Amino acid sequence: MSDNLLKIDNLSIDYVDTTHNKNIIKNISLSVKEGEILGLVGESGSGKSMTGLAINSLLDKKKFITREGIIFFENENILEKSEEDLLKIRGNKISMIFQEPMLSLNPVQTLKTQIYEIIKLHLTKDETKFQEIISSIFSKCGLEFNDKILNSYPHMLSGGQRQRAMIAISVVCNPKLLIADEPTTALDVTLQLQVLELLKKLSKEDGMSLILISHDLDLIKNYSDNVVIMKDGKIEESNSTKNIFTKPQSNYTRQLIDCRPNKMIDKNSSKDNLLQINNLYCRFLTHNSLFKTKRKYFYALSDINLSLNVGETLGIVGESGSGKSTLAMSILQLLKYKGQIIFNGTRLEEMNREDLRNERKNFQIVFQDPYSSLSPRLNIFEILSEGLSVFGDYTNKQLIIMCKELLNEVGLESSMMYRYPHQFSGGQRQRIAIARAISLKPRLIIMDEPTSALDVVVQKNILDLIISIQKKYKLSYIFISHDIKVVGSIAHKICVLKNSEIVELGDADSILQNPKSDYTRKLIRSTLFSN
Repeated sequence: MSDNLLKIDNLSIDYVDTTHNKNIIKNISLSVKEGEILGLVGESGSGKSMTGLAINSLLDKKKFITREGIIFFENENILEKSEEDLLKIRGNKISMIFQEPMLSLNPVQTLKTQIYEIIKLHLTKDETKFQEIISSIFSKCGLEFNDKILNSYPHMLSGGQRQRAMIAISVVCNPKLLIADEPTTALDVTLQLQVLELLKKLSKEDGMSLILISHDLDLIKNYSDNVVIMKDGKIEESNSTKNIFTKPQSNYTRQLIDCRPNKMIDKNSSKDNLLQINNLYCRFLTHNSLFKTKRKYFYALSDINLSLNVGETLGIVGESGSGKSTLAMSILQLLKYKGQIIFNGTRLEEMNREDLRNERKNFQIVFQDPYSSLSPRLNIFEILSEGLSVFGDYTNKQLIIMCKELLNEVGLESSMMYRYPHQFSGGQRQRIAIARAISLKPRLIIMDEPTSALDVVVQKNILDLIISIQKKYKLSYIFISHDIKVVGSIAHKICVLKNSEIVELGDADSILQNPKSDYTRKLIRSTLFSN
């Protein structure tokens, strides 16, 4: 009898379509003991999520064929189980948390309905016991046990609540093995830390084995006993966490470890002011009334005062709901506000529509998710040439030349110009979004979480690109992120927002090395905890 709860031997999986077979998992072998936390790390496309799905036998058997190998769970081969047997195992003995709970939770069912379903299927059909079971698991997962939470649909919960709800549903049956696939990617750093601490606590208290899948090796440093590094469907390296970080054998592992952001910027920036924000307030009506005194408002920004010089980067840091994106939308004149936003010596709120339209070419934005911000119906030439056509009178030949130059500028080949966004990787799509942003030679670019959805290697490449473009064109950036570690590597100044107000503002190095507020210290601990 083996002391391993899970053992994979020489597993190879092919993806099959009408034209060819592609080997996506290549002779991988790994094991997980009872109560062990295994970190499964690699870039997008490395095969780590495929491995997690294969363990739970969730791959479409018509498209994914197991060429060879075995997956032993409790000394029985998962690959030989019938679908009926697998239904008894999934959610009961092997459970899985997916990357985005908003997509994996049923949007038309309340949280109560969804957790009732799991309890009925695997634990008991006696509804008098449901309240006690749910109360216990909610308490473990840090969720309030009340009717408001239970009767909420997924969209009514915060990101942290949704992730905790997903964890509660996954562990309510006390599974032997929990597979957590990128469970913290979409969360703020403070929530990331809370979720990882919760998973570690559940593992240690209940003796549950945990496979923590991530593209960020640094992130799981404090949370795994052993680490498996995957690349291109193969295991690149496998060892204890300590040995992986102190004695890495593979060049690829060393590359992942070295991808932590380092200080990249030139401290010398211009003293010429480009953007000045004075006494900025932004509010949203939450309760309307005929009487002004009875109207209620939520203040998304309160008394914001900021300045930005030419060629300088201002980092805006804070959790979800702190006002970061509202500030970006206000600067772009896409929200109503009170106060002054002075760009290049002119108050933007006093401009007429025509003048503001002409001024817009001087400030652009790069969004967090380029797949959503790039039109799927337009090819890259059409995406890059759209703004050029609006603000300039160019021939088609001139536009082609300019778009080729833009692609070369961001490290892409001009031959890619007639492809569509879905034909590119995440990093390539973000490069295209950056190319679009610089196409009009703006003076200011707002970067709204431009690297948070990217692998650490790709993230570093994109940050390098952003810095090189800034130096070349003397661009000013507002770099918005919940990760103060990333912001610290790219910003001259940092502004920390909490609950719509500035809690700290100053030189980036000073804030990182000597933070004045407790909240800033908390953010720094949350994001640098694994260094």
